Amino acid sequence: MSKALKIVMGITMLTGGIMAQKMTVHAAESNTRTGQAVRMNGTVSLASQVENNPAVKAAHYQVTQAVQALTMATTAVKTAMSDLQAAQTTLDAANKTLAKNQKIQTHMGVLKQAATDRHVKATKALDEQLATKKTSQTAVTTAQAAVTKSQAAVQVAQSNFDKDNSAANKVTLQTTQEKLKTVQETLTAAQANLDKTNEHVMMAEEELANAKIEVGGTSRDFQMAQRDYDIVQPQAAVNQAKAAVTAKLQRVTGTQDQVVTAQRKLSQAQAGLTTVRARTLATLTAAAEKPMTEKPVGERPVVSHSTGTSTSTNQSAASQATRTSPLLISQVQLPSQQRSGLLRRSHDKPQRYCGRRVRPWLSQ
Repeated sequence: MSKALKIVMGITMLTGGIMAQKMTVHAAESNTRTGQAVRMNGTVSLASQVENNPAVKAAHYQVTQAVQALTMATTAVKTAMSDLQAAQTTLDAANKTLAKNQKIQTHMGVLKQAATDRHVKATKALDEQLATKKTSQTAVTTAQAAVTKSQAAVQVAQSNFDKDNSAANKVTLQTTQEKLKTVQETLTAAQANLDKTNEHVMMAEEELANAKIEVGGTSRDFQMAQRDYDIVQPQAAVNQAKAAVTAKLQRVTGTQDQVVTAQRKLSQAQAGLTTVRARTLATLTAAAEKPMTEKPVGERPVVSHSTGTSTSTNQSAASQATRTSPLLISQVQLPSQQRSGLLRRSHDKPQRYCGRRVRPWLSQ
């Protein structure tokens, strides 16, 4: 094999190795992007890559939703507490109105009952005095009859003594006169008792009349109190306010439970975000620290410039040839002067960046 042919074959193998290396780097970069570990010469920070990761963004969204839910639940608690306070204020006012009306009605009822009791008592007293008057009147009538009878007996005894002033007639006259005096005294006492009873009757009648007037007045006052200080509607308002307070209290309890649930979900979402961040950071860190390796992507033909035929070489072999390209050049059977000149010219050429450092292009 001539020296020129050996040089051409060496350059061809080197070029094929570099192309295979470029394809390997491209495939590695694609795999890196698929694994969410994009390498951009360090221009994008690892923290930015973590925050821009879809899983982290999804966890962020869950935290945001949980925060919004907690905010809404907290607002609902404040609203429910405000509504409960308003309902309690309404209940207090209704209770106050009801208590005032009940007090007035109770007072008017007490006055009416007292007037009624007075009327009953006055009626009973009058009845008693009337009964006493009747008894006194009977006593007066009886005493009057006894006086009349004794007066007649005295007249008979006086007539008999006038006709015969005997000792017997004299004694009879004296006896009848004494008896008349007694019955007259009885009549006087009975009459005095009757007069006193009449006074009591008049007083009882006056008390009864006043009691009737008081009963009428207190009855009207009680009716006005029932009308102006009704307790039916205030009682209904109190019942309604109590129901409202109970409902608002249940609402407060429900919203407080929602806050607890929202807080628990927020904690879970935050814990999930922390976990996803840590997992994503670990994945990106491992991808960043892992050395880039080439993987076989199939066989590529290598064309021989000397014969025009192609031979199949494995890409891994081409990569190996690329990594050992200086050795290939050194293995070409060239004079030492030409080989050193070729190597020197190859280092004078600018380097092309393909995602990682590669060997300089060799000039023909």
